[in-house]
Amino acid sequence: MKTILKSTLLLLCSVGLFTACSDDNDSNPTLGQPTTFVLNTPAYASMPVNLATSTELPFTWSSPDYGFPVEAEFQLEASIDGSFTVSTEEAEADESGSTIPNYVILPASFTGGNGSIDAAKLAKAVNAMGNWEKEADIPDDVTLTVRASAITKGASKIYSNTVNIIVVPTADIAPSFPEFIYEIGNESGWGTAHALRSPNQDGIYKGFYWLDGEFKFKPNEGDWNGDWENDGEGKIADISGGPNMPGVDAGFYLITVDLNEMTYSVTPITNISIIGGFNDWAGDVEMTWNADGYWEVTTGEVSGEYKFRANHDWGINWGGTETELTQDGANLNSDGGTHTYKLYLSYEGKHHVVIE
Repeated sequence: MKTILKSTLLLLCSVGLFTACSDDNDSNPTLGQPTTFVLNTPAYASMPVNLATSTELPFTWSSPDYGFPVEAEFQLEASIDGSFTVSTEEAEADESGSTIPNYVILPASFTGGNGSIDAAKLAKAVNAMGNWEKEADIPDDVTLTVRASAITKGASKIYSNTVNIIVVPTADIAPSFPEFIYEIGNESGWGTAHALRSPNQDGIYKGFYWLDGEFKFKPNEGDWNGDWENDGEGKIADISGGPNMPGVDAGFYLITVDLNEMTYSVTPITNISIIGGFNDWAGDVEMTWNADGYWEVTTGEVSGEYKFRANHDWGINWGGTETELTQDGANLNSDGGTHTYKLYLSYEGKHHVVIE
């Protein structure tokens, strides 16, 4: 009888153990490792897409089968010969300039089952991959092989099948961004917009201004339409009623905005100085900030070649001509004597010095 009871108890414990294991597997499913997923062929695949007049090329795909629903991050890639062996990033890193890329990884990432390739960025990449020597070499159209990549935590990156699209390349791509955007803030009582310039109209804007407290960015000088608010540390977005950029201490700053990544930064300019051959490029003649909007110094030390620089470092320096100073511009020249130097800094194309 005792033997029968013991056997019964062991059987019940075993059933309980298997039930517990089953429950554990149900609540903690194992992440699968799929090898591919499906990128759908877009409806426009059979028709040439003119990259000069298009804005974006949309794609859709299925979710990889990880065994249960999981969020993955997707990117799109395009190759001019279907090999996906040398990326545009690798080619740009080659200082010799001899490496020719055959595919581009588009910088945007997506969650869910759809995303788009920016036509202007793709056009630039197509030109790099084609390596056309002159405009006459550019073909009427190019067939590109497109694939998507997917990655999620705990699993390796995988790639979709490939699909082909036809694009019309262009040597001259219309600027994707306006030449100017604007900063406005507490430093002017929210009354004066300060221009930030993108000389190449590539979406990267810079300007040098006095800041004091909170501020915002906006696309138009004369109105607030489409202005950008703070979207987290170093990020901007068009958020209706969103917060201003966090306040900064009163001071002079390099302001940088990247509309490609929707980010911004402010770099304190703690000093501006003159440096040159008059002291073997080994010392700085300090300038002071004038509330009228310029840096100034009266000195008899400067003679011969010289330049202006910020923060006692060559990372930010200006040369060129007195009427147009540029980053890394040529050395200026002084005939010596005592002069007052008034340096006006705002944006590339407007920097200048007045010498009295």
